[in-house]
Amino acid sequence: MTISKEIVRLRLYLLCLLGDMAALFLSFLIANFLVLGAWAGEPGKPHGLVMFAMVAPLYALLAIQGGAYGIHMLENVRRGVFRALLALAQAALLMLLIVYLGKIAEQLSRLTFLTGLLLSACGVAVVRLAIARLGDRLLGQVPHLTAVIMDGVAIDTGPHMLVIPADAANLHPENHDADMAARLAAAVGMAERVIVACPLERMDDWSAALKSLSARGEIVVPEMLRFAPARVDEFDGQPTIIVAGGPFQFRDRIIKRLFDLAVASAATVALSPVLLAAALAVKLTSPGPVLFRQPRIGRDARPFNIYKFRSMRIEASDRDAGRLTARDDDRLTRVGRVLRRTSIDELPQLFNVLRGDMSIVGPRPHAAAAKAGDSLYWEVDARYWERHCIKPGMTGLAQVRGHRGSTDHHQDLIDRLQSDLEYVTEWSILRDIRIIVMTLGVVVHHKAY
Repeated sequence: MTISKEIVRLRLYLLCLLGDMAALFLSFLIANFLVLGAWAGEPGKPHGLVMFAMVAPLYALLAIQGGAYGIHMLENVRRGVFRALLALAQAALLMLLIVYLGKIAEQLSRLTFLTGLLLSACGVAVVRLAIARLGDRLLGQVPHLTAVIMDGVAIDTGPHMLVIPADAANLHPENHDADMAARLAAAVGMAERVIVACPLERMDDWSAALKSLSARGEIVVPEMLRFAPARVDEFDGQPTIIVAGGPFQFRDRIIKRLFDLAVASAATVALSPVLLAAALAVKLTSPGPVLFRQPRIGRDARPFNIYKFRSMRIEASDRDAGRLTARDDDRLTRVGRVLRRTSIDELPQLFNVLRGDMSIVGPRPHAAAAKAGDSLYWEVDARYWERHCIKPGMTGLAQVRGHRGSTDHHQDLIDRLQSDLEYVTEWSILRDIRIIVMTLGVVVHHKAY
């Protein structure tokens, strides 16, 4: 017996919502017992269940609004857990605001509240993991969320997708009749997204056929790869292809900037002894300025001066980067060699971050004259300028993957560029945090010279 998509959705919402409520209820009940040593509340203090009664409705509303429930969380459990935890944090902040405005903060057992909140965070995560693992048994049938119809064109697909050969399923989109519509609906089942790979001359027929489905229908158009990443929009009634528009929304740019300011400020304070020691070492061991300034290409291809501790003799410094630093470079000072090997020479770029020229994480900034082999960087790969749609970074995905050092061959640049473009298109604040943590493991690197 085939279960309708709506029934699966309803079961999932109810199971997850009831599971979350049970997790919050038990968490605050257990917190009350752990902190106060009894299931009942302390005299004059709200019981743990009173806290649950305040947090639970706020959490439920925020979780529903924030997408913490739904069939898509089965396909990406990590995203479902993140959204649930975000909703819980928001609910906790709202409750604290209510408590503050209601002037009952003194009656709140803070330890009970914090303990209940931590247990609740674990609980809502476990609920989603359990439903994902027991999906078939709990829901009756977990549908494929994506169906791929291959009609004369083969494409790569993911592991959790339903692949449908058009001929085997007797799908002929040129037949615009009821039988064809019924066969198509039966073939895709409960899929939320239907993707068709077909020759160009059959796209019109498939466009008409897909419109009969309640699912979102898409057609693979390989010809648009040359415009990628591209989206479709409209201008004055005419369809347009958006081939550029910046990878970050305004909200993302604000979040990234605040993150940069927080990390750069904290790092500057924490590393101030290292900064002072490096500055003194440079000043006392060779004549010339402590800092080396060099023009680099920043966001929107605008030049800016990058800051580094000077690691070369002043008369040998290469402001235009016509010659990249090599291993055992004879231009390096004794202190400069140590600074480069430990990446300490890069620390003054924290001031570039505070100024707004750079981010903590992003594609590394290049000098205009830098070359891969005998070619300028943008002559090697036409995609090079796509990496300049965001601010350059002190560290980046390419660096933590080991793509650093001199670019003696074209492939050296292409390897970096692949990682840079991946970062640009798949940015998230969590990925920035992971890259920062990974950077700590490659500060001293065999390609750092």
